[in-house]
Amino acid sequence: MREIKFRAKIKGHIGFVYGVPHNVYEDKDFQNKWFDSIQYCEGGEFLKEYIEENTLAQYTGIKDYSDKEIYEGDILSPISSEGYPYLVKFDEGEFCLYSKIGRWGSISKMRPTCDKLNIKINVIGNIYENPELWQDAS
Repeated sequence: MREIKFRAKIKGHIGFVYGVPHNVYEDKDFQNKWFDSIQYCEGGEFLKEYIEENTLAQYTGIKDYSDKEIYEGDILSPISSEGYPYLVKFDEGEFCLYSKIGRWGSISKMRPTCDKLNIKINVIGNIYENPELWQDAS
């Protein structure tokens, strides 16, 4: 079973905090949900902080070729340096890789039964802190 974890950027701080989403809101048609804060533990104390909009990301349950956890919004690149970067998104009920030309495939279908990708690809950044890695891709 996949480990459920989240990360988000705290307003006014650098880097991510890992924890549990807090304060859920829904629009009037119950079509969209969003969170405004995250709870986490630091030094044995539970803290709650407000997060930057649209930075809450869920762990995919999969690690890259170098054993680094892959989250929504991460940008992945082939180790061979041939090829283009991919963006991790949650789409149609599964975590997927997107290239600049569209959906490339399901992450869960790229691995056998372990929690590590069986293709040589690594996390090189994320869309929140390194948007240029995705924008400059061509």
